[in-house]
Amino acid sequence: MNYIFGIIDALIVGATSYYLIAQMELSKTMTAVLITGSVLLVAGMLASKKIYSVSHYSLKDYYSIFEGVAGSFFILSAFTFFSGVDFSAVVVLAFNAIVVFSLMVILRILAAVITKLCKRTKNVLIVGAGQDGKLIAEEIKSRPELKLNVVGFLDDNMNNIEDEDSSINILGLTCDSEAVIKDNNVKIVIIAVKSRMDSDILTDLVKGIPLGVKVWRMYRFYEKITHKFLVSKMSVNWLFYDCVRKRALMYAYLKRFCDILASIALLLVTLPLSLIAVIGIKLTDLGPIFFTQTRMSKFGKPFKMIKFRIMYQDKIEDDFDDDANEISSDDLRIMPFGKFLRKFHIDEIPQMINVLRGDMSIVGPRPVREEVYYENKESIPFWECRNWVRPGWCGWQQLNVNEPTPEQRVGYDLYYIKHQNLLWEIFIFIRYICKVVIGKADKGK
Repeated sequence: MNYIFGIIDALIVGATSYYLIAQMELSKTMTAVLITGSVLLVAGMLASKKIYSVSHYSLKDYYSIFEGVAGSFFILSAFTFFSGVDFSAVVVLAFNAIVVFSLMVILRILAAVITKLCKRTKNVLIVGAGQDGKLIAEEIKSRPELKLNVVGFLDDNMNNIEDEDSSINILGLTCDSEAVIKDNNVKIVIIAVKSRMDSDILTDLVKGIPLGVKVWRMYRFYEKITHKFLVSKMSVNWLFYDCVRKRALMYAYLKRFCDILASIALLLVTLPLSLIAVIGIKLTDLGPIFFTQTRMSKFGKPFKMIKFRIMYQDKIEDDFDDDANEISSDDLRIMPFGKFLRKFHIDEIPQMINVLRGDMSIVGPRPVREEVYYENKESIPFWECRNWVRPGWCGWQQLNVNEPTPEQRVGYDLYYIKHQNLLWEIFIFIRYICKVVIGKADKGK
């Protein structure tokens, strides 16, 4: 399928380039150079990013396509400009890049939709019927849209497990894997046993799993279907190779630029709401307009997070945490007008000042109080790793779970850190804005 994408991509680039570049009335030689260069550069860029080895496209992959197309046409635009061609040619090439990228994305989305509609249910076999095996089985069963059917388990402690839990369908021992896979038409095998398997078990699996059957480690499959890390099963090695990697310098600059642009835009668009908030707070209670609280920024650096005050001044407690649902909507400490500000997150508009200062980002892990940071740092594995990036006004965890436990928060936040890219962050931002507008973006989400 991927080589078909490659051929269609080349046709898209060639056709759009020919149509648009031909309108510029350039010499035949320059036209041929630009069209050929477009096809070769885009193909080369996408191949270098291993786009044609991807089986299931994610937002991260679409961002790689964007980088490849944009980089290719930037090179062509620079070549055209320094060749003395009129500047309008650069504009045409930029428009061509937009058209090419849009068509490539549409092509892949259509292919994904068609594939999903035609997708058949796949049988899954889990090796290991302990807690990990039961956990991944429950996650699969709770997601019928995956079209996966857990046929049962393999486990060498079959009798003990059957006595403990009769609901576990044990199909045999690991040495029976070949027969069980064939008899049940298994397409996916999930390994949910301890990290270092006994050599006998490993040998049985190597011999018993036919070619064409996909094999997953439990924690990898968990990440794939839940879009978060299973923190309790993480190791330092896994964390290092998955999350600690040098990101492109351009990404850091673009993200910061987008943060500044988005925060200024939000401050301007919400200016009428801010004025209403200021007037409402002053009419309700004569205390200060803003409330500040120490939160933790990147690498554990404390900063003062700013909000519109929603509580009566004499009722405010320094250690309460609005983001952790420590106050309810009927809390008597909240001013009546403050309930409206809180419901639609108008109280969080001043945090755009934190974004402009560089304390926060628009998208990232939600900042926590200093006390919570140090408390969880001692008790929750990898808690401090959330602070490898700037905390965010909104984030991946807020879109996925209400009232998260610390373990869930770390799982979603580290998943975000691993997969972060601009297109995905724009997607998170838009979804969060939509929830805020309809009043569904509950605190802690």
